[in-house]
Amino acid sequence: MQPERFHTSSGVSFLPCGAEMATAWLQKRLAALESFQEGEDVLEPTLKSPKREDPYCGYEVADTLREFVSKGLLTDIDLSGTTPEEEIGDVGVANLTTVLLGKAQHIQGLSLRRVGLGAAGFREARTVAGICGVRSQAAGDNTAGVDGLRGNFCEALDDARCLKVLELRGCGLRDQGLEPLCDVLERFDEALRPVVSVQQLSLSTNHLTAAAARRMARMLATNLKLEELDISDNELREEGGEHLAGGLNANKGRLQRLNISHNLLRVAGARPLLERFMTTDSRLRMQIRRLPGTKHGFVLDGMVVTGLEFMGWVEQHNNRNRSEAVFAGDRIVEVSGKTTPEDMLLELTVGEVLDVTLLRDGVCMKHLDICYNLLGKKGTQELHTLAGITRQGNMIGNQLRFDGGTRITLLNAY
Repeated sequence: MQPERFHTSSGVSFLPCGAEMATAWLQKRLAALESFQEGEDVLEPTLKSPKREDPYCGYEVADTLREFVSKGLLTDIDLSGTTPEEEIGDVGVANLTTVLLGKAQHIQGLSLRRVGLGAAGFREARTVAGICGVRSQAAGDNTAGVDGLRGNFCEALDDARCLKVLELRGCGLRDQGLEPLCDVLERFDEALRPVVSVQQLSLSTNHLTAAAARRMARMLATNLKLEELDISDNELREEGGEHLAGGLNANKGRLQRLNISHNLLRVAGARPLLERFMTTDSRLRMQIRRLPGTKHGFVLDGMVVTGLEFMGWVEQHNNRNRSEAVFAGDRIVEVSGKTTPEDMLLELTVGEVLDVTLLRDGVCMKHLDICYNLLGKKGTQELHTLAGITRQGNMIGNQLRFDGGTRITLLNAY
């Protein structure tokens, strides 16, 4: 049986108007599944949205929705709006929470773009995603404000181990509203595992400044899961670019894609980001204070780590410092000031306080967008010279291609 996909923006159906109309629309869409037979290859219901004169049904949808979601038919809900008449608002999201409670653990996508959410609606929206085990949630172009992510939203985010994609574009968060989200994104549980598994995060168009960049840099230093970050169309400026570059350095290549276009970075803010992008190795530093007569804890082939001794000093370090954890393949390049292999091995053997520096080769960002940051013609040329690469491509701005085109930076003079 093919799963029902519940999209209002695909041309198959159209969004109803208002909270109760949205609930009625959900009921009618689910009713269309009753004629679906096992063994059919494609499920393409063509039921249109209810007309304005259709009667409201309020909570009558609850039993029908629970029945179908429990059978695994409903995987995505998209209630995105395009006009004010199509906004379900805070009340509509609260109704949706009641309908889905305890019956929709397999729903994968929830889109609530432009539905008229306020701070209260954001708290309900996160509750919906939490009870459904949603993997992708879009709540862009609503009005969360500085308080929208506080309280219930981030408390529910703590429990959302399945959530991979979170879109909060154009929600009016500002610097203060970002704080609770960063708090939960850098949190670990008792076993030192990341609490939240978000891999893609969009925070574009939220009036974020250098203060927000400083906070995001601290979050990136310890976050182990985030792979893509979109913070375009904000106001980070030069100082914000410098803060983010520092956070990326501490992140050690876990973040793969960064869109920081339209942020007034100028050359002073864009240069450290490009320098970090060009770095293809991640450097780790650790200190071991071991008891006399105990081993250092590395299993080595030359100076390359091939394993760790069980509950040795290095494994204990890893358990306390997950963002600085040592893995097989890391290469020791310095031990307490010694840099030759013979001297480093001797120091590892006899030293009791070991300051160890390791390199992790090839762990780096894959995509950086710094377009539309007021670089100017001279600034663009300066960054091209820094990269040692001339302009390549004109379809999506100037491209700096690294490593045979597998890594790309986008920049222009505007």
